[in-house]
Amino acid sequence: MNKKNNVSIKDVAKASGVSITTVSRIINNTGRFSKVTQKKVIQTINDLGYEQNKLAVSLRSNKSNTVGIMVPDITNEFYSAIVKKCEQLLFSNGYSSIICNTERSSEREAAYSQVLMEHRVDGLIIISSAIDDSKVIKTTTIPTVYIDRDPHSHNELIVSSDHYTGGEIATKFILNHHLNPFLIMTKTKTSSTMERVRAFKDVLKEHQITDIESRIFSLDLTSDKFLETVPSLDNYLQRIVSVKKPAGIFGINDNVAYMIIRAAQRLNINVPKTISVIGFDGNSFSEISAPKITTIVQNTTKLAQESCRLLLQQMTTQDKDVSPAIIKVPVQLVIKESTVH
Repeated sequence: MNKKNNVSIKDVAKASGVSITTVSRIINNTGRFSKVTQKKVIQTINDLGYEQNKLAVSLRSNKSNTVGIMVPDITNEFYSAIVKKCEQLLFSNGYSSIICNTERSSEREAAYSQVLMEHRVDGLIIISSAIDDSKVIKTTTIPTVYIDRDPHSHNELIVSSDHYTGGEIATKFILNHHLNPFLIMTKTKTSSTMERVRAFKDVLKEHQITDIESRIFSLDLTSDKFLETVPSLDNYLQRIVSVKKPAGIFGINDNVAYMIIRAAQRLNINVPKTISVIGFDGNSFSEISAPKITTIVQNTTKLAQESCRLLLQQMTTQDKDVSPAIIKVPVQLVIKESTVH
């Protein structure tokens, strides 16, 4: 017979020779009790194999020591790196994580929001998505931190890479090497993506380049489909190289940059002599690609650390009405083989 499923707090009190109230105080570390009594009760708990009902404890204390993490695509290396680091940091601070893969769907995100509320999570981390927040159940009643996403609400806590500066660095690198500038993006219009696009446009305007929109090509797929062959991308690359001037292509992320290089190789377009390719993220594809991809590297460790710091601070403060905060984490250009030097 498994004692753990049958031992009650009443049994512990009887075996210890103290009241149920005293046992409860010692278990929850509230009220007054002597060190001697505490030691005796804890020994009895260990001997009998008593375990608290965690749901009952969370209902009494209104605290579950659980955090929900919503991620748009768990297979995406950038997102999964952040999730893993957040989970580790939260665990080291006594919190378990419920990880929800929303597949960039507003319906799934709304459903998961409801599930997390029912599980009485103490806080939420919501990672980048293009979803309109008005379609999602509002979670402002619990501490929430957004990573790479601006919910356009009140008192939001946002931690984000400096996407605009990263976009500037990538575009200026292309122009400083006297390359014909282009940008290729996916159909996903997250706030982080659009900041990179805005930087690309602004830098081109500064250089008196007027045909900006024709230099931006949007693939009709998301980054997770980067191994697919896309005829429209092949056609676009052929048009770019027909101009004769060496091109510099800013892939909106490393997956897209990898996709561009694979397409160029199929079309016998030399990288980096005919086209230089620069990505954004710093994921493993930038290293295993041949040639290795020049990229703007995001600091996933810092993103996770700052997000968890803000969330833990908010979950442990008595005043839940915290001041809004937007933390920008610096990015870094790492030059490899896919661009001219």
